[in-house]
Amino acid sequence: MGLKKWIFVEGAVDDATIATVEKLFEVTFPQDYKDCVKKFNGGYPEPNNFDYDNGAQGVFNDLISFTNADLNIKMFHEFAQDSFTNGIIPFGRDPFGNLLCFDYRFNKEVPLIIFFDHEEIEDEAIIPICNTFTELLDKLYSIE
Repeated sequence: MGLKKWIFVEGAVDDATIATVEKLFEVTFPQDYKDCVKKFNGGYPEPNNFDYDNGAQGVFNDLISFTNADLNIKMFHEFAQDSFTNGIIPFGRDPFGNLLCFDYRFNKEVPLIIFFDHEEIEDEAIIPICNTFTELLDKLYSIE
């Protein structure tokens, strides 16, 4: 179990770029995530499967890029300001358009890791995954 490597990385991100995004969202990202995205911006983890507490399986397809012109983390600012999703900041995606997110709604210092299902409404859209970004990476495994 646990992360082995990242593929299709877009290039390093510096502290200033991360700080700009944090200011936009009015949050401080967890240090483990910042350390990861500095090296593996936009990358795809291998292995990439994880389990929810209920036994269902999820897929961590890729980190949302800080630098990609077509799809970058800043594009989720409006999502994070919506009345229902206020305080939920996406950092990754699954292959089906759903989001892996930091949930700052209940703790501004230590956000939980959640899955946001874009086809569900309100509370059914949010599924808890784990407590920290490192815990998520440690849960990753291959089904092969």
